[in-house]
Amino acid sequence: MDFKKYIASLQETIEDKKAFSLKFFIIDHDTQKKIEAAINLIFQKYFEIEMSGIIYTCVKELLINGSKANLKRVLFERDELNIDDDNDYLNGMMEFRNILNESSYHKFLRDLKKSDYWVNLKFEYNENGMRVTVINNAHIAHLEEKRLRDKLKRAMKYEDIAQFYIDQGDEMEGAGMGIALIVMLLKGIGIDPSLFRIGNTPENRTFARIEIPFNENYVPIRRAYNKSHRRNGD
Repeated sequence: MDFKKYIASLQETIEDKKAFSLKFFIIDHDTQKKIEAAINLIFQKYFEIEMSGIIYTCVKELLINGSKANLKRVLFERDELNIDDDNDYLNGMMEFRNILNESSYHKFLRDLKKSDYWVNLKFEYNENGMRVTVINNAHIAHLEEKRLRDKLKRAMKYEDIAQFYIDQGDEMEGAGMGIALIVMLLKGIGIDPSLFRIGNTPENRTFARIEIPFNENYVPIRRAYNKSHRRNGD
């Protein structure tokens, strides 16, 4: 589908408040263009368009993380390393850091498709708010999850990304800068960073979700879940 037809179809979908998803193997220019357009159109319809650029930056960071995680799995499988074994993980990460660059995604596109490692981006929204969920079908390894949660917890205490890097920087995969960046960008536009979640799904996939309230009527997923369980006596 060419870009004009994509936009026309998207406008109709957004007018009807229908959820929609975009699925891909790598983040190329065309994918980024479509995602940015989707976010702009939703904000233009339901919220403040000037905030759309910040949310796009956050979403793009999550997509990059998902793509990197999938690429990592391809390399670990190629080298017959067990990503859930701590020693294999550390050895594999040294190799991963050596080859990770902009061209890596295109170079390994065939392998990503062959192993069916994809990234799915889902938009759910109405006049009260929007949920953006990024899922990639590679689970978070034990060491990764521990580090991610630690970085997320620490990032909550900072307002300055540069200071976070100075204090918390390490040598493994970007020093968690993407996580810290998202937290601080959300804080900067008045969104509670607790509305940013990341973890494993029951299907052993990785998910990352950002909730963006458009007004005071928006009910976060966790609050709705807790209210439902209290009502049911759970």
